[in-house]
Amino acid sequence: MMTAKNTKKMTPRRFSWRGQNRTGGLVAGVLYGADKDSIRAQLAQCGVVALRIFASREPWRKPIAQPLITLFLQEFSTLYSAGVGVLRIFDVLLHSSKNPAFQSVVQSLQLDVARGESLHLAMRHHPRVFDELTCNLIESGERSGKLSAVLRNIVYTAERRQQLASQILTAMVYPVFIILSTLLVWVAVLGWVVPVFEAVYKNGGKQLPWITQFLLDASQNMRTHGVFIAIGLIGVGIFLFNWQNGRWRYALDVFKFKLPVFGKLLKTALNAQFARVFSLLHDSGVPLHEALQLTGSTAGYLPMQRAAEQSAQHVLNGYNLSVAMARHPVFETSLVQRVQIGEESGALTLMLEQYATHNEFLVEQMVKRLSALIEPMLILLIGAMVVVMVVALYLPILDLGSALR
Repeated sequence: MMTAKNTKKMTPRRFSWRGQNRTGGLVAGVLYGADKDSIRAQLAQCGVVALRIFASREPWRKPIAQPLITLFLQEFSTLYSAGVGVLRIFDVLLHSSKNPAFQSVVQSLQLDVARGESLHLAMRHHPRVFDELTCNLIESGERSGKLSAVLRNIVYTAERRQQLASQILTAMVYPVFIILSTLLVWVAVLGWVVPVFEAVYKNGGKQLPWITQFLLDASQNMRTHGVFIAIGLIGVGIFLFNWQNGRWRYALDVFKFKLPVFGKLLKTALNAQFARVFSLLHDSGVPLHEALQLTGSTAGYLPMQRAAEQSAQHVLNGYNLSVAMARHPVFETSLVQRVQIGEESGALTLMLEQYATHNEFLVEQMVKRLSALIEPMLILLIGAMVVVMVVALYLPILDLGSALR
């Protein structure tokens, strides 16, 4: 039906352009094509005289946030369902958007559709904005004549995925922020407070307790080698963040699943997302093996992506979907059971949607319980660190006071 191979026979190049429209107004944007001549021809078909065309690189980071893309699809779906023409929709959204990068994308879509391209092909020219899942679903909607329903489903699924991601981020950010803040306080204490006490200890001339000596040594090392340690840690962090080695990414993702508490939360959320996206693809008429591959690629989790690809191959070899998925522990048993029931009853989409809704509720409850549990634990941790700091700094002074008595 529709595969990524068919859409990637030739990778178009990215060109930025500036030109003049029929009314004499200056316009600019980004188009994809084989060369400058093809870009000039595209613009001419839309009544734009090209003044300058030059090759440009893709931005190093995603230029448009996902919530803005979801909002665009939501507004597009609403206007399309109301019977507004596609070109008119682009015109409305172009003038309502305040993001320059997104205005360029919408203008490019408008030009491509105006010269006869289908919507999904126009979107494929912007892979950093519209992912493979969205393009394939819109293609299925255009072919089946159910684009309006498909757009509504895309928006609903995107909103649920963003809600899940937001809930997990909420559970992770608070403890990380508290721990980093505490570490910064410790750095300040070791760098500026401990040296003051160190001068007092030297005047006392007594042997220091081991905990105080440890604190003094840590302070000395930090002041001597702190800059090099910081640079090294930052360098290692940047290297690991940008390292695309498959084995490293796979091992890191597996480690995430094994984390206490957070691992269970992550697995529940990923299975909910998998079920939600897979149900959308299946309901849109995408074949099972393609739906598995596309759903796996959107998971953002390498073990699940590989499991989905292997399951797709097993489905092509004649296995039932539930049997293929059961081979991989990354898929929860409850999900496999729902898939099996859906296959037997012919209601696979309904089973997947119900499973996704249930797991999304579980994630929400887990985040609430986790937040309630983490707060007192962090308070105890900070309290223990303060006690250690106070005891280490003041124990020699107290000993000295006792000796003077």
